[in-house]
Amino acid sequence: MANYKVKYALRNRLARSLQAEIQKQGLIDYGTLYDSIRISAVKSDRLNELSITINAMYYYLFLDAGTERGIEPHLITQYWLDRADTRAVLNEIIADFIKWQLNEYPLLDVGKILSNPKVTISFNWIESPYAGLPTSPTYNLSV
Repeated sequence: MANYKVKYALRNRLARSLQAEIQKQGLIDYGTLYDSIRISAVKSDRLNELSITINAMYYYLFLDAGTERGIEPHLITQYWLDRADTRAVLNEIIADFIKWQLNEYPLLDVGKILSNPKVTISFNWIESPYAGLPTSPTYNLSV
């Protein structure tokens, strides 16, 4: 099966949108978290499923979800996914993905299964000092 990969410009726009959400929430201390955000992959090796992998400093997890010991959840990811610029980029990626699938597999045009691909977003943690830290929260989007 062929592999679909998103162009750098779209991945960069998606990363800038997440950086803008981090900045909007005032979560920039020395800029380490902000600067660590990279969309390392937007790809698919399965039919009608798209996977987005984000690299971020490990403490993004604690800021996003909060902790039992006093860090309130900032819900960075949820606010980021609700942003208009994020939705616009995701819709552009999905439209390109559907077009690619139709070009790669012309028979799919007969069965209209491509209208709502499964999109999964996961994170890779940079410089995690903790053993056993969850590898990533995974978000499934319906677009």
